[in-house]
Amino acid sequence: MSKSHWLAVLLSAVGLLSAGSSASAQTCTPLEVVEGDGATEVSKTVTLPGLLFIDSNWDTDFVADEPYDYFVTSIVSESGNPYDIDVFLKYPDESYDVAYSTREISLEEDEPFVITAESRLESDPYQINVRVGGLQAEGNSYTASVSGCR
Repeated sequence: MSKSHWLAVLLSAVGLLSAGSSASAQTCTPLEVVEGDGATEVSKTVTLPGLLFIDSNWDTDFVADEPYDYFVTSIVSESGNPYDIDVFLKYPDESYDVAYSTREISLEEDEPFVITAESRLESDPYQINVRVGGLQAEGNSYTASVSGCR
């Protein structure tokens, strides 16, 4: 199955699971990658952390342009090697919440790794930052996406 098909299956499952616990079905909308020319997913190969003026490519921001009840991040690895993974919800007041953080987690090859995060009750994030990297992950490739759900 293609990665975008896995995302569609995942979002359908999230909607079905949520529908059983509420009066109406949940709907999820893929968020656009910041400076991604409309793309709603990003594929990367992990590089080493930056030295001097060279940045790593571990961070990707997704635009949350309207309020959502929760966010679903999906990461699909091309290999099962370990990754460091963080998901941050970034707020307009320059604060952020750590929605998820782990080190050296091995992902199932070509299987979606799903992280669900809720925003603060009193504020909505404007961006979701997905950080995938780690020294053990150099050369590993993955695809990441984030959806906002209601």
